[in-house]
Amino acid sequence: MTAIKHALQRDIFTPNDERLLSIVNVCKAGKKKKNCFLCATVTTERPVQVKVVKVKKSDKGDFYKRQIAWALRDLAVVDAKDAIKENPEFDLHFEKIYKWVASSTAEKNAFISCIWKLNQRYLRKKIDFVNVSSQLLEELPKVTEESVPSGENQSVTGGDEEAVDEYQELNAREEQDIEIMMEGCEYAISNAEAFAERLSRELQVLDGANIQSIMASEKQVNILMKLLDEALKEVDQIELKLSSYEEMLQSVKEQMDQISESNHLIHLSNTNNVKLLSEIEFLVNHMDLAKGHIKALQEGDLSSSRGIEACTNAADALLQCMNVALRPGHDMLLAVEQQQQRFSDLRENFARRLASHLNNVFVQQGHDQSSTLAQHSVELTLPNHHPFHRDLLRYAKLMEWLKSTDYRKYEGLTKNYMDYLSRLYEREIKDFFEVAKIKMTGTTKESKKFGKLRHLSPLVCFLFY
Repeated sequence: MTAIKHALQRDIFTPNDERLLSIVNVCKAGKKKKNCFLCATVTTERPVQVKVVKVKKSDKGDFYKRQIAWALRDLAVVDAKDAIKENPEFDLHFEKIYKWVASSTAEKNAFISCIWKLNQRYLRKKIDFVNVSSQLLEELPKVTEESVPSGENQSVTGGDEEAVDEYQELNAREEQDIEIMMEGCEYAISNAEAFAERLSRELQVLDGANIQSIMASEKQVNILMKLLDEALKEVDQIELKLSSYEEMLQSVKEQMDQISESNHLIHLSNTNNVKLLSEIEFLVNHMDLAKGHIKALQEGDLSSSRGIEACTNAADALLQCMNVALRPGHDMLLAVEQQQQRFSDLRENFARRLASHLNNVFVQQGHDQSSTLAQHSVELTLPNHHPFHRDLLRYAKLMEWLKSTDYRKYEGLTKNYMDYLSRLYEREIKDFFEVAKIKMTGTTKESKKFGKLRHLSPLVCFLFY
């Protein structure tokens, strides 16, 4: 495995300025064994990028090729399958779940430990480790790099990743200071122990000077600590004020919520009142019958022209009120139901009163017409009915109203009129023939009678002969 690490570092990762930290030999679970390597790498340049790289050996030779790479920040879950028993299987959850089987449990554990360490340092514990032994994570395993050659004059030294993390390169000034110090000591290279002893003495002197400086600045430190204590007290007071302000704001927020809810209810109430007023105006405008119309229907004079006109207008208004198209739900209102019942009662009473009056008119006209037959006996002609027809024409609109509202009464009234009319015509024709017969038998001059008959209307002559 060490030789493979060296080869991968040299051929694949060094050209891309990456360091190989851990490697595991795996194959896909449930498929034909085609081995590949999962590598945990970091870049050598800042900012550091951590990746999991899948490397596969080429089918045409002994060299390796980089197949796919995932950023460690895209790794959501590491599932070790079993935290108690040894199991070489594990899953990595990137954009999808990749199932792997390691060549050994030790390699799998080392690789998962390396991922866990990189997660702790670079990702702030964003990855979820499932079915991983807590003992394995508590051991804080070291992420190591093997010593891998990188070109002719470059190599990657192995060691503790913590040591690598703690190591910081010297800047230009530090390098210059060290060179000046080594130039001041000619024996720095030839006698390293003497050079180290001198450095130790100088370090002790510097430590003593630092201690004296600290002791000299103790008063200032005390003043600083006092100021810090006062600042902490101020912070506590500010926190108390902020807490009181927060409570006041919470109270104001609750009051504003109540006001908002109250405004909503007021707006809803106003909207309902407007709609209710609209419905009431509709019912009042379309189902309210004037008192004058009601009086005309109940007590109107059906014998005078003015009374007939008032009754006709009232009947039309009543018909409009009864035929109004109600909106959904209106028929469930008690007032609407009572008003409709009132309209029905008015219609029934007026229809009954109208039919009774017309029947009386028919009877009266029949009586009046029978009394006028004697007036036409001298001329021997049938009576003229035009005056009676003109009287009945005044009731034409009321008869039309009666036909549309109460067809049964209309039909009965028509039948009564036809009966009165047929009896009247029958009586008039009978009386006409009686008079004609008397005149024919009571005279001695046939020629005069016959001459007079020539002046009769063709209809009477036809009936006579």
